[in-house]
Amino acid sequence: MRAPVAAVWSRLREPVFQEKILFLVRQIVITAVNALSGFVILRGLGKVDYAVYTIVFSLLAIFTNITNVGITPAMSGIGGRVWSDRRRMQHLLNTALRLRVQLGWWFALPFVVYCIWQFQETGLKGWALGVLVIMLLLAAGVQLQLALYSIVLQLNKAVQRLQQNELWIALGKLAGIVVLLFFQSPVPWVVGWICACLWFNLYANRRLAQRYLEEHRETDPQFQKEINGIVRTNFVRTVYWSLEGQISILLCTLFASTESIADIGALGRLSVYFAIFQAFILNYSLPGLAKAQERNSIRSRSQRILGLSLAAVVPILTWAVLHPPSLLWILGSKYQSLEPYLFPYLLAVSAGQLAAVVYQICASKAWIDLNRYYVPLALPLQILLINWLDLSSLSNIVLFLGLNNLFFL
Repeated sequence: MRAPVAAVWSRLREPVFQEKILFLVRQIVITAVNALSGFVILRGLGKVDYAVYTIVFSLLAIFTNITNVGITPAMSGIGGRVWSDRRRMQHLLNTALRLRVQLGWWFALPFVVYCIWQFQETGLKGWALGVLVIMLLLAAGVQLQLALYSIVLQLNKAVQRLQQNELWIALGKLAGIVVLLFFQSPVPWVVGWICACLWFNLYANRRLAQRYLEEHRETDPQFQKEINGIVRTNFVRTVYWSLEGQISILLCTLFASTESIADIGALGRLSVYFAIFQAFILNYSLPGLAKAQERNSIRSRSQRILGLSLAAVVPILTWAVLHPPSLLWILGSKYQSLEPYLFPYLLAVSAGQLAAVVYQICASKAWIDLNRYYVPLALPLQILLINWLDLSSLSNIVLFLGLNNLFFL
């Protein structure tokens, strides 16, 4: 009896184990603060305003993903080989940033047109529409850089400082949101403050990353060749996936109502639960996997990541089955009618989260060549579902999301 207890106690005293526990505690605090910001906004805005808010950050996610096209996985995979060389890491960062900014300019005009159409469908027009589009473009520029600097920090295990930056930004964001909603400020003011917080986060992470880089402006032709090879095989897939990742909002815009957008956005707020283990995977598990070179090490790390992800989805699904009213209470009185959709939605999102984890495992090693087959396989299924389901119904939109995520998985 004493031997197992001693083994457990010895494990608990290991610095690596304690570091991971502290990471989870800090991440829970960060996630809680961000979640509180989201729920304050959800409760403080009317349904139409919250639908606009949902569309804004749905569009931001689309642009962030559409300008990726394999650049982030490429940087992770290549960075796993050169992370300890400050000069080569700067070469890699410069190369990835230049390519991503170029893609940003190429996609800017169609993105603006898409934004205007989405906002007009909610009845938004005039100065508010123009301001939101401009802020979206500025926020997108920030996001292009933020993900790449985060990879530098993750590979160098600067996770604690990364979390400190995130926590201070999250607290500042929450304070600003509370003040703005107290004075009943319009949606563009709320969005503007959140975009400003994104910029502060980039500024803090960029300063932190400089200690792991040797500052210069040169790029590397070999890195560019490697990244371009991954971009070419993932271009169509990534553009398609960027829209697919926000497909529930798009379907609501096309077939349902502004109120349905708000309902989907409200249910999506509960997905903040998954942010905790996603952050753990991104900051701890994937950098180690990216640096692993032995087949057995790669296999065991991948299995451990997937096992933890499976275990993480069980509690919220169980909660949704046993006591759905308590989950809906978090959303506020305007969304109590969503109980019939709660468990199916969380089940659909859980499938999507597991699919994302599997993709991230592959992406960390830049093993994503087979992605080019996804579009010709997925598109016929989605066309069939659109013609088969009555998508003016929220339940069918949730069903579409679940089937689509299962196919992705």
